[in-house]
Amino acid sequence: MPRTTPRDKAGQAPPSKPPSEPAIRAERSVPDSSPEETLGDREQRLARIVTQLDTDARYAMGSRRFPGHVSPTDAIEIAAALADELDDGARARAQKAEQQGMQIACDIGCHRCCTVVVTAYQPEILRIAQFLEQPENAAEKKGFLDRYSAWRAAVGDEVEALPQTMAQGQQAEIDRLHFALWRRGALCAFNEGGICTIYPVRPLACRNAHALDTDAYCVPDPPGGKRPTMVDFVPMNRFLNKATRLLHAAHNAIAAPGQRHQQEALCSSVFRLLTSSAKAP
Repeated sequence: MPRTTPRDKAGQAPPSKPPSEPAIRAERSVPDSSPEETLGDREQRLARIVTQLDTDARYAMGSRRFPGHVSPTDAIEIAAALADELDDGARARAQKAEQQGMQIACDIGCHRCCTVVVTAYQPEILRIAQFLEQPENAAEKKGFLDRYSAWRAAVGDEVEALPQTMAQGQQAEIDRLHFALWRRGALCAFNEGGICTIYPVRPLACRNAHALDTDAYCVPDPPGGKRPTMVDFVPMNRFLNKATRLLHAAHNAIAAPGQRHQQEALCSSVFRLLTSSAKAP
């Protein structure tokens, strides 16, 4: 996919907006792990977990088990912190692009990329399920559950091959499967009338998705084979790599042994969580 790199006046890539470590801000709506733990203590403990998860690439690769304790609630808050930092980077990217005469085409109601079957690790999956379980989001939950069967029928059984294919890491097969599913044209079950119903908790993949100037090429088989042009914002690219590694490591820390490394289709995994006896934290 073509990328355009914004530059500052000195001709250098702009400084990184996202910090090297995600700023953990524990949400008061999320239960603490113990009644005695204060909000400040919890934020410090979560920051230590993030630092520890990032000390050894083998935690994400799966060749070494993370020795510390990571709860599902911890994983949700790590995902929330990473999303906040990525949003800061996306705003900086858009501002820098605009300063250089480049226009990001995405806006409210644009849902060209919402036919892509998005995959995610457990921290983001749990966060979305938790969001939908909140009483104030009952309508969004019902809408998703009502739309799910149509989405599942549209994508077909091939979507069930995603977790194992992603875990095997064979990029050519991953790409083939993703494009095959994209060509089905199934609108994400979280999307209602062109609007994302989980927008506040959407995964990093959705937060990063964008195109310059036009959305005409945001289709699996674009005119002339041309892919949409994206902004090559180096600080954000680096942060995304780190964030993905942290989500993978946190996933491996909380997942059952047979589910490590397995990114699932977001709609499928959240639906299963919402309709199973094991509810989100």
